[in-house]
Amino acid sequence: MPGALDSAFRKAAESIVKDFATGLDVEIDYVREVSGEYNVATGTYTDLRQTFADIRAPIEIISSEGENGGEERRARVYIAPDQINDNQPTISDEITLKFQGSDRKAQIIDIRTFGGGQNYLHILEVVF
Repeated sequence: MPGALDSAFRKAAESIVKDFATGLDVEIDYVREVSGEYNVATGTYTDLRQTFADIRAPIEIISSEGENGGEERRARVYIAPDQINDNQPTISDEITLKFQGSDRKAQIIDIRTFGGGQNYLHILEVVF
C-alpha cells in the first residue's frame, strides 16, 4: 500500500506534467498493446490495442543527427501514470508525437519509471 509520501510525489508529478504540457502545443497518441489473439483456423494473429488519444505530455528533444540525407531525432516524453490508465509502458507500445503541425510516429527505446509504493512518473526515450 502506498504511503503518504508516495501519494504526494504522484500528485506533484501529475500536476507538473499536465500543467507544463498545457502551456505547450504538444500532444501524443499512446497505443498500448493489450494482448493478442491467434486464430487457428486462419493461422493469423491479431493484436488487441488500447489507444489513449490527445494526451498532453511535455516533450524534450535531446538530440538530432543527420546522416545520408536522413535525420534521426531522440526525445524524452514525460507521462503521468493516470494519463495511460495506470499502465506500465512497454517497448512494444507506440507513440505518435503531434507538434509543429504534423504527426510523427516514434519508437520507444528506453523507459524510466519513478515511484515507491506506486508509480508517479514515466520518462520514455523515443526515436523518430
